[in-house]
Parts: sequence; C-alpha cells; structure tokens
Amino acid sequence: MAEEKTPRAGKNAVLAGLLLLLFCAAAWGLLFYGHHSEMAGLEERKLAAEEKFQKQIYDEALVDYKACLEASPNDLTCMARVAEIYHLTGQDNSCIAWCERVLRQDPGDLKIRLYEARSYDNKKNVRSAITVLQKAGKDDGTDAERKERDEYLRELKGRYELTYFSFQEIFPWFRLPDGTPAATVAEEETLAVCTAAGKELLSGAWRFLGASADEDLLFPVREQDQWFFVDDNGERRLVPDGTYLSLHSFSEGLAPATRKRGPEPDAPVVAGYLDQILKEVRFDFQETYPLEGGYALARKDGTYFVLDASLQEVTACEFTAVKADPYGNAQKYGMILGRLPGDPEQWAMYAPNGIRVNEFSADDLRLPEEVKAPLAFCKDGLWGFVTLDGTVLLEPRFEDALSFSKGMAAVKKDGKWGYIDETGDFLIPPTFDEAGPLSPAGSAFVKNHAGYSLMTLSRYARSEK
Repeated sequence: MAEEKTPRAGKNAVLAGLLLLLFCAAAWGLLFYGHHSEMAGLEERKLAAEEKFQKQIYDEALVDYKACLEASPNDLTCMARVAEIYHLTGQDNSCIAWCERVLRQDPGDLKIRLYEARSYDNKKNVRSAITVLQKAGKDDGTDAERKERDEYLRELKGRYELTYFSFQEIFPWFRLPDGTPAATVAEEETLAVCTAAGKELLSGAWRFLGASADEDLLFPVREQDQWFFVDDNGERRLVPDGTYLSLHSFSEGLAPATRKRGPEPDAPVVAGYLDQILKEVRFDFQETYPLEGGYALARKDGTYFVLDASLQEVTACEFTAVKADPYGNAQKYGMILGRLPGDPEQWAMYAPNGIRVNEFSADDLRLPEEVKAPLAFCKDGLWGFVTLDGTVLLEPRFEDALSFSKGMAAVKKDGKWGYIDETGDFLIPPTFDEAGPLSPAGSAFVKNHAGYSLMTLSRYARSEK
C-alpha cells in the first residue's frame, strides 16, 4: 500500500526548494558582485596606467599595464600601450616582442607596425623593418599612418652605404658559377674581378679580363696579343695554340672565339667555338655567342641563327644585329635584343629560340639586368621602361636609363644619376656622375666627385645576413 504524503511533508519540500533557490541566488549575486568588483578594479588600474602614461611616467605605467594583462591577458589596448612604452623608451627587443604579440591578434594595426619597424631600424636591421611594413594591408591604419608608412618605406628602400675604391673603369655584373655576383674592374695598369661584396678575386696586368660562367672557374684574358684562360688565382690554365683575335667565357663546355682564316694580313676573320681541350668546333661563322640553356646565337653569311647544343642551326632569325655586353653575352636572362630589318633603326625582344616575344619596338633597348624585370627603352631621345609583354611601364622622360633589377633602375636626370622604383619615384636622388645596375646582392658601382664606390643598399648589408 503506497505511503500517503502528509501536508507537513509537502510544506517541507516547498521550504527546501525555496531555501535552495535563495542559496543559488545569493551565490550568483556574490559571483556577480565579485566579478563586477574585479572588472571595476581592472578599469581603475587601466585608468591609472593611462594617466601615468600621459604624464610620461613610463616605468609606473608599464607596471600597471602588465598587472592589467595578468587579469586580462588578451587586452589589446594594454598590449599596445606596453609596446608603445618600450618603443618610446628605446627598448627595441622588448618592443619587437610586444608588437608581434599585438599583431598576432590585430594584423591591421599599422601604428604598431610602425613601432616594430623603427625598432628593427634602430637595430640596423633594415630588411626586417621593410618586411614588417610590407605586410600591412593597403587600407590599414589612418590616412596619416599610411602616409608615414609609405614615406618611411621609400626612405628605407633607398638607404645605402658607400665603400670607395680606386677603380678607373667598371664593367657590368656577371654571375660566377656559384651564383656570386662579380664584375671586371680596371685599376691603374691592372684588371681585376671584384665581387658584389667588394672582394677582389684575382687581378693582373691584362688588356682584357672576361667573365667566368664555367664550373672550373676559368677566365679569358688577353696579355699583349696573346689570349688564354686563367684560374681564380690568376694562373694560366689553358693556352691555345695559334693566334686568336678573341676568346670568351666557357659556357656549357664551349667558349666562343675568333681568328684569321689564314696567315695573310688581309685574311677574313672567322668565328667558332673551342671545347675544353681547346679543340676547334665549327669555325665557319662570322660571329658566335655563348651557349645558354642549350641555345647559342651565331651569324653566318649575314644571317643570325639559333644553334642547338650540338651547334646545328635550328632557326634563322629576322634581326640584323644584336646587343651584347662587354663579356660577349648576347643572350641575357632569357632575352635577346635584336635590330629589326629596315629603317629607321628599331630594336625588339626575342626569346632564346629566336622567336619575337611581343610587338613592341623602340629606337634603342638596354640589355636586361634580371629575369623578367622591365627593360629601359629609348624613343625620340628620351628613356622609359617596358615590361616583357610589351606594356609600357613608364613613358620616356629620362636622359638615360638602365634596365630594372631588384625593383630599382638607374636613371639620368638633369645630368646626374639616381635610382627609381617601378612607379617612377626616386628612391635615391640623382646625385651621382655615373651609376650601374644593382647586382643580385643589392649593390651597384657608382661614381661621384670622390671617385668610384660600391653602393650597397642597407637592406642587403652583410650585417643583416
């Protein structure tokens, strides 16, 4: 038989329920009050920290902000103030660390990016300063912050150091087999190879010193009327029999060369190639140029041909002349510059297989200085820039110009040389008497009233590597 519930038992249950409800309400109230009090205390601490910050009492403000962060670790306002205090007090390492902490949560905070960039700059790490600023979105920050970023970024990119040398003449950059940028330089009675870091590899009293692109690191030189190859110590390694009129670098196992066809003084000049044991290969051309990527360029009976790796003609070319650097390279960075047939004189761009790559033509073109970088071109006596698809990047307005490399190009304005970016703005004002292209290592030879020097962009300085 079921047990009957008495009125007293029912009242007890109701009372217990009411007591439980009151207990829960009281506990919630205590928690709410405690949290509210804690939040109120946190806000008071933040206000106190901000007041000290505004009064430039940075050490005490820093203590208060960090105490706030112990209670609320993800408070961006407090983190940003800590980063700013470290910036204002010149504590660069701490500033960088706290800026990174802020940017992980708010990558669009351009003010913090500027603090971090300036701290890197103080540490002479220009490359990292540039990287931090370049990661900002184009719409990040206020108008004033964006203007500051753009101006600061231009200044950082154009900052450089000069190392002076007693050179009298500078030749273009080439790349050693290990990729090191180098150039031939003339100094008094000698020629030398100088790297982009300013180190001389070899020198000698030669009349010509060419580039080296072969893994054996052999350089063609001319001493009096004799041509031969030397190693990187300047020692003779390969000395051909007979009298050659020119030798050029080995590339893919072959070196272009020229000689007389016979012993007669008026014998015609013939061009061909030497292999690595100095055996002549196909000496039946008028001009020959080094192999690159399995192709070579040569002229025979007045016509230019593209040759394959076995030196067989594969394509007859339409152009009537080609541009070549002082080392004898006509195919540079995957590009041939050829003169179109007919008058007036016009130049165009061709691929290594001899096929024209676009319809653009100009009165003159400068050889490329980097893969896929814009080229300098001349129209009506002024120089501008064109991309490899034939699109004009900058209309002609300069007195002279070299092609782009590392995002910068040397241009001449009002009789002086400086460096611009691809928008046409000067990153380095035109103050030099001469200026060369930037090497892959971010350096260029320039000349001013004190003579030649190696200009190294600060973002590529050795101390940053």
